[in-house]
Amino acid sequence: MLSLTRDPLNKVIFEGKTYHLDLAFDTVIQYLQLSSDADLSDAEKTDCAIKLFLDDQDLPSDPNFYELVFDAISEEITSEPYGNNAQGGNPFGLAPIKYFDYVQDAEAIFASFMSEYHINLLEQRGKMHWRTFKALFDGLSDRSYMQRIITIRQRDLSEIDDSKAQQQLNEAKNYYMLDDSSVTEEKQDQVEQTSALSAMFKAMQGQVRKGG
Repeated sequence: MLSLTRDPLNKVIFEGKTYHLDLAFDTVIQYLQLSSDADLSDAEKTDCAIKLFLDDQDLPSDPNFYELVFDAISEEITSEPYGNNAQGGNPFGLAPIKYFDYVQDAEAIFASFMSEYHINLLEQRGKMHWRTFKALFDGLSDRSYMQRIITIRQRDLSEIDDSKAQQQLNEAKNYYMLDDSSVTEEKQDQVEQTSALSAMFKAMQGQVRKGG
């Protein structure tokens, strides 16, 4: 999670040498897309992740290095400031049902950042750290385009008595439906993006220990 007293993670030190980590928000989102690509094997995802986060640096072959890197990145990306002590919650304190998608909702996220923060996310690619992006995303007001969409997805039709209002909400839900929202809640829990990221890092550690 974001700290006001230390810089967000941007490097690791291994055997006295410093290695830069690219944790710009767009890099992380690219990885989220990569992690859900069923056409790629775990080994291929591992190779792609190394290229995304470590660029073209001269990297050691020691598996301990990659385990250090994956642990550090996983902690930096998946840690949350709230909800970690909630009973019955998952290890990261994340909502079990997926209410947004960084790729499908890209336009709404872009518009919300422009409206609320006057930040052009296209100009921030390769610059804004994931933790900064995540803090701003989580802090979007209820008036923002993105939060209004999330509210529509979250709202229960049974809470509305008026049939016309219920129909309008149902139409809005269908319009803003996520591409994978037809799956069950158990499946939604599995595909929740940040949890999937942590799971993929664990899989990548296994690939490294096996030598790819």
